[in-house]
Amino acid sequence: MSIYVERSNFSPDDGRFQYYVGLKPGASKEELEVQTRVPVEVAVSVSETGDLVDLAFELPKKWRSDLALTFIKKHQQVNYVDPRVFIALTGVSGDAVLAAPANLEIDAAGRIIGLDIH
Repeated sequence: MSIYVERSNFSPDDGRFQYYVGLKPGASKEELEVQTRVPVEVAVSVSETGDLVDLAFELPKKWRSDLALTFIKKHQQVNYVDPRVFIALTGVSGDAVLAAPANLEIDAAGRIIGLDIH
């Protein structure tokens, strides 16, 4: 199973991209029904062209359950070491590491389905 990654066009106004990382297998961002958004701080590594290479973040205590981690644990590119999630995307190398605000997206069942990085 692969992780779905979407990148917005570069914004010259604020000098950045916005990324969406979909964790629910087989679902695009438009297909997901988000019930809750939880703010987190994410460390991201990006390539020279702005591609997302890898990321890491700490899960809030409430979202460390097996149910919340259902989709996260299904991916080979994801490593969960309580309380941190590490996601490595293959095929590219990183040139810069940045801290960015993000929102975990949670479905009605309480499972983490995506990460919206600002």
